[in-house]
Amino acid sequence: MTTSIPDTTRSIFHSATRFFSGTMLSRISGMLRDMCMAYAFGTQSAIAALLVAFRFAHLLRRLLGEGAMQTALIPHFEELRKESPLRAGNFFRDLTLSLTHLLFIIIITTMACLGAILFWGSLDPGNQEIVWLTFLMMPSLLFICLFGINASLLQCEKSYFSPSAAPVLFNLFWIIGILLSSPLPTDRAMSILSIFVVLACAAQWAITLPKSYAILRNFGVTSLWTGAKSYSADVLYLCKPLALGVLGVGAAQINNAMDAVFARWADTEGPAYLWYAIRLQQLPLALFGIALSGALLPPLARAVKAGDLDKAHSFLDFANRRTIALMLPLSATLFIFGDGCIHLIYGHGDFNSTSIFGTTQCLWGYTFGLIPMALVLVLAPAFYAQGDYKTPSQAAVASMVVNIGLNTLLVLFLGYGSASVAFATSISAWINFFWLANQSSLFSFNLEKQSTGETFLRSSVKVAIAASFASIAALVTDITLWKTSPVIKILQGFTPVYNPSSIEQILRLTLDGTVFLLVFIATAFATNAKDITAILKTK
Repeated sequence: MTTSIPDTTRSIFHSATRFFSGTMLSRISGMLRDMCMAYAFGTQSAIAALLVAFRFAHLLRRLLGEGAMQTALIPHFEELRKESPLRAGNFFRDLTLSLTHLLFIIIITTMACLGAILFWGSLDPGNQEIVWLTFLMMPSLLFICLFGINASLLQCEKSYFSPSAAPVLFNLFWIIGILLSSPLPTDRAMSILSIFVVLACAAQWAITLPKSYAILRNFGVTSLWTGAKSYSADVLYLCKPLALGVLGVGAAQINNAMDAVFARWADTEGPAYLWYAIRLQQLPLALFGIALSGALLPPLARAVKAGDLDKAHSFLDFANRRTIALMLPLSATLFIFGDGCIHLIYGHGDFNSTSIFGTTQCLWGYTFGLIPMALVLVLAPAFYAQGDYKTPSQAAVASMVVNIGLNTLLVLFLGYGSASVAFATSISAWINFFWLANQSSLFSFNLEKQSTGETFLRSSVKVAIAASFASIAALVTDITLWKTSPVIKILQGFTPVYNPSSIEQILRLTLDGTVFLLVFIATAFATNAKDITAILKTK
């Protein structure tokens, strides 16, 4: 089945909007999940151990389900579909079977090794808990990877809402696990919660099955089993791009895992600070950056396959400009309002003022890298669409080396806290972005956009000016109305005293946020920041 809707910048924006609406639901449910977790367990070392184990159990997720798999799968699938929809459908069916076989082997082998470590190894209680929880969560890798390739299939069919909304079910199961385990002793509670993580991943995958099967039937695949071939020629074709992409994705996953290790070294509660902070940082990244990236790759791949590089450049330039127009002001809001949001969302139950202070510092560290992280999500598909998996891998490896080097210096030698881990991650993200931007043939800082007469760099400066004026106005408003600003206190190294009243916190955020928004819009129109005004005028 071929799509009848032509690919344009407008169609990309509308696809991203559908992706956004589904992601919004999943992020709201994810926020509710984290609120429940913060209330029940705070940032204590036991929940920090579970979050480290969660990262370890899903180390291969971005290689075999998302990330490298998705960027290799979509261009190859589009090429096969152009040749024969039936062949494309058979390829996806065979890929699902092959991936299931491979993941079974990986999971069983890993669990056997972890079991041996638990039985014969001599570990301190903290590390033993991490190994045990990783052992319990390993089966979830199968379901999270199968969900990833189903989501890729749905995106190829311009079905963006279902895969982006499916995590709602994942978060619901996790919340049920929190409610059932919270009255129990902490060690037992973490074990039960780990089992619910596996159930959550299985539910998220299962909800995509009906639509995925319907797509395959439309492609002419009449049976999921008859004629299915493990590791068919079309499936094995993915080995080369996957092998090239394994360095990049592997580097990113090593970064994630090592961040948790360094954070735990700095503070036993450090991984929990990072977890709650990155949930907020990833909210705009997922709502806008991933939405644009997910909507961009299929049409970008089709344009490159058709040899229309002008259209491909237009798509990439559009996505980059929209990314800057959204991420610059959002970065400013996370810095100005981050502690207030953390207090309002998480600051209940076992999540105390120290937890708010530590999480805010980590959030600021991650916020410094929000813009490059979003731009990498947009730039990387341009290389994948052109069959270039080497350049993103080189950039990711360089980023990993910088990240580990900075963490080693800041945490092990200088003794800085877990917030330094977040700042190191952001600095490495800037390295990744500049590497890709320098190597991209479809991107330029100084290429003038015909419709606006502005370069990417000049447009970015105008957005930055608007965000800066809005931030200053919001800070002045906060100090004027409330006589003090928690942002200033945290910058000075003091833990602010927060009013437990949620109503006062909502009022404070609403007033300061309104000032920020009004000043930002006014400055954007005054400076003629066309990438901002274009969004505001979009119908």
